[in-house]
Amino acid sequence: MDVKETRGEILDQLSKLLTLSHDAEKGYQEASENVKDNELKSLFLTQSRQRAEFATSLDREIRTLGGEPDNGTSLAADLHRAWINIKSTFASDDDKATVQECHRGDQEALNTYNEVLQETDLVASTRELLLQQKQSIDSANSTMARLALVV
Repeated sequence: MDVKETRGEILDQLSKLLTLSHDAEKGYQEASENVKDNELKSLFLTQSRQRAEFATSLDREIRTLGGEPDNGTSLAADLHRAWINIKSTFASDDDKATVQECHRGDQEALNTYNEVLQETDLVASTRELLLQQKQSIDSANSTMARLALVV
């Protein structure tokens, strides 16, 4: 295991998670606009707000470590959200397609969190923050997986 230990590498990893949180916030916001079911709208808005809180916490953590947070989204996420819009427009089962995409996005987020947690030498407080966020994403991912089966 190649552990990233320099301050710059740690800040890069946290910045990656910050961008991911912004991506998820915007993705869930758009998902809420794409679904017809009011309960799904509410769930997606809740997830969007939670990811905004994650971003705020990561922003604060990066600043504490002396870094300058980037508050943008990634090009890949922008393309993914555009794909959700296109897929939802043409899919016969809009809500199901949107739930499946949210599930896929959460799975990618979990993979990234796991990578950062395994490959980065973090101080205990930062590691705890990331573990809490990962647990929340895992819970949301499980919910999306269940919903994809019944929507």
